[in-house]
Amino acid sequence: MIKSDSPGFFRLMVGDCEVTVLSDGKNLLAAAKLLQGDTARIADALKSNFLGEQVETSHNSFLVNTGDKLVLVDAGAGTLLGPHTGKLLGNLVTAGYRPEQVDEVYLTHMHADHIGGLMSGNQRAFPNAVVRADTRDVDYWLSKEKHAGCSAAAKRFFEAAIASLSPYMTAGKIKTFEGVPTDPRNSSPAGLRAYS
Repeated sequence: MIKSDSPGFFRLMVGDCEVTVLSDGKNLLAAAKLLQGDTARIADALKSNFLGEQVETSHNSFLVNTGDKLVLVDAGAGTLLGPHTGKLLGNLVTAGYRPEQVDEVYLTHMHADHIGGLMSGNQRAFPNAVVRADTRDVDYWLSKEKHAGCSAAAKRFFEAAIASLSPYMTAGKIKTFEGVPTDPRNSSPAGLRAYS
């Protein structure tokens, strides 16, 4: 038997852009927390498909080579979610790129599995990149007031955002944009929807 993981990247063309899907790793999550709906029906569906209560979830980012720029969409979890993540930088190098070549990192939102890979130890993982994020996410997750008033369960998510983004902010490498109006609290994993 070959007991190895699948390749850590996959490349495809989208129009004139080359997109490289980069794996940051995977985690097991409780299906009942991940999926919404009738828990008995979910349990039956899992059982009938020979799946257990824990399901494997993948953490992927997308490196878009426009020909002029390298743009990374999300940065993975890094070390924030345990030993099965943090593979993004290695897979980026295996795919033929170097972290210092990345020009921009776009964050879809600021949860740990999208921002943790911004840091490599105490250094910015993408030293030349500008990080672009929705203004509302920056205002929410980097707010001292929201952090101080959040629930105990949410504290680690605020702390992850602060640790991952502060070095880019200090370097003047964070640029915000106005995205689709949403409440950043509603894009959280199940069980983390209530913050106050």
